[in-house]
Amino acid sequence: MTMKTNLPIFAAAALAGVIALGGGIFAASHLFAPSTLDSDAIGATYLDGGREVTDFSLVTHDGTPFTEDDFRDGWSLVFFGFTNCPDICPTAMIDLARVQESLNAEDRLRTLFITVDPDRDTKERLAAYVPAFHESFTGITGDLEQIDRLARDLGIVHIRHNENGETDYMVDHGSAILLINPEGRLQAIFQAPHRPDDMSRDLQAILDHHAGR
Repeated sequence: MTMKTNLPIFAAAALAGVIALGGGIFAASHLFAPSTLDSDAIGATYLDGGREVTDFSLVTHDGTPFTEDDFRDGWSLVFFGFTNCPDICPTAMIDLARVQESLNAEDRLRTLFITVDPDRDTKERLAAYVPAFHESFTGITGDLEQIDRLARDLGIVHIRHNENGETDYMVDHGSAILLINPEGRLQAIFQAPHRPDDMSRDLQAILDHHAGR
């Protein structure tokens, strides 16, 4: 007497289960996969993985100590300049204010103005200058040696022209705007000329990428 078997039915059911499981895994992997950043589509120089920033010790315009650990509070835009700068610095700060206002509220960045002229740019002077461009902006000063240390890490060159002890002197300095990620690493570089609309678009792309949006 020949016994019937349900093997073909079981095989078909197992195959269907495998297909369904595979489809679910595929859908989940695509649903939750982080977005891909096309670095060729943005104007900024994007540093995959970021570049390490060594330790430093400075102070904000309200007297609060500022070190490399403070970069880890969130995303930061950094610009090096000085308050006596006649053109590049105020123009960059106006551009940064426009960028700040253009971003989504949840993506607002901390913007830091780090002086390359600490002899003249006291905390009081920075407190009057920096927040005038945007109330959220923070001025940073401190010992020139510490400023030099951070500037070298971020690729900013600056030269003071007061060889004869003049008090009314100029400072040549790099005009790049730097993006620091919440791990305290240099993530992107925005070279001059700065176009707020382009910067905002690039920043949003970078932030979306890191947020997995």
